[in-house]
Amino acid sequence: MPKLKLIKTEIDIIPSIEKGQVDYYDTDLHGFAIRVTPESKTFMVYRRIKGHAGKTYIPIGQYGPYSVSQARKLAKDYIYQMDRGINPHPAKQLQVETITLQELFSKYLATKKTLAPATRYQYESWIKNCFQDWQRRDVTDITGSMVLERLDKLEGTKGKGQALNAVKLLKSMFTFGMAVYPDTISRNPVDAVRAVRERNWTDKTRRTTFIKPDDLPAWFKAVSEYSNPKGRDYMLLLLYTGLRRNEAARLKWSDLDFKNKTFTFIPEKKPGDNPEKNRVTMPMSVQLYRLLLKRRAVGYENEYIFPGKHPSPFLSNPDNYKRDIIATTGIQFCFHDLRRTFITVAESLDIPHYSLKALLNHSMGNDVTGGYIQITTERLREPMQKIADKIMELATAEPVMENQEQVAA
Repeated sequence: MPKLKLIKTEIDIIPSIEKGQVDYYDTDLHGFAIRVTPESKTFMVYRRIKGHAGKTYIPIGQYGPYSVSQARKLAKDYIYQMDRGINPHPAKQLQVETITLQELFSKYLATKKTLAPATRYQYESWIKNCFQDWQRRDVTDITGSMVLERLDKLEGTKGKGQALNAVKLLKSMFTFGMAVYPDTISRNPVDAVRAVRERNWTDKTRRTTFIKPDDLPAWFKAVSEYSNPKGRDYMLLLLYTGLRRNEAARLKWSDLDFKNKTFTFIPEKKPGDNPEKNRVTMPMSVQLYRLLLKRRAVGYENEYIFPGKHPSPFLSNPDNYKRDIIATTGIQFCFHDLRRTFITVAESLDIPHYSLKALLNHSMGNDVTGGYIQITTERLREPMQKIADKIMELATAEPVMENQEQVAA
């Protein structure tokens, strides 16, 4: 195994041979060599790949077409890869796979077997509404500056919370892609957001808004007199039950038991491929029972209590109801505020902690005691009625005017 310094002057004086081959190894770069045969002199790398047994031959090219400096540069690159367990032999190189953002999202979503249906729907909405123009783009073309610009735009059009959630989903998709397609996706462009906005870029303030007692009478009056019966009943049902907006929108007539005064629904936040097994049964308050009886008397449009417009069979976009009530009252609210109003009223009544969690269908988490407690539907009837009665008491109270307060004083 002869050695010499692989430079032009030394290579030019290597003697020719009549048969076989002779390998000359560079004295400076371990593994870099030139193979001499009767026909040619060929640069190569011959050394062990990390994690592999034995040495591997990696051809570079013939002396002449390749200069010594070109060959040495390639040899250094090959050796760098071999030291990291990669075989850089041209025959071993796979064609780089092209994957679009939509394909990456589909593959990412396919791995989320226990994702709740509502969460899956939300993910699909973020991709559609926030990255529509990127869906057919090769993921390797998406840069950090593009993500930063899109985040700024989304915060202005969609709001900070939705913008951050959409970009966090994008970050998770690229992290998944780097693990599954390391030869194609080698970087996460969302990392640029942290570099610019620093560590806590994903922090957002949790909403704590609800219909305040002083605003509830005006809000309740406007909703009760609302010209759209479906919108009226939908918002009152949210207030009386504390259901999430889609839990209420997907209620079917078959979910109601007027004889036993109960209703069942599929929780949004419960994961699983079979959501039906997660159904929850709740008691109807008197207020809710009367509301649903009146609604039933109007007649069925389809199987859903709150039918939608084609192509959705159930109510899918109730935001116009909210806008109408805000325009009438000036009271700003979102549909989840009605859930927070329900729980705020419930808490004021000193309803037992576990009953409150059951009414809201909140997980007991790691609460060992909660795991032993079995709370029946009938056990929840009294607290459900107390909450509805308190809501009515607050909603029908006359608002206290400043001049009345002064007179009282």
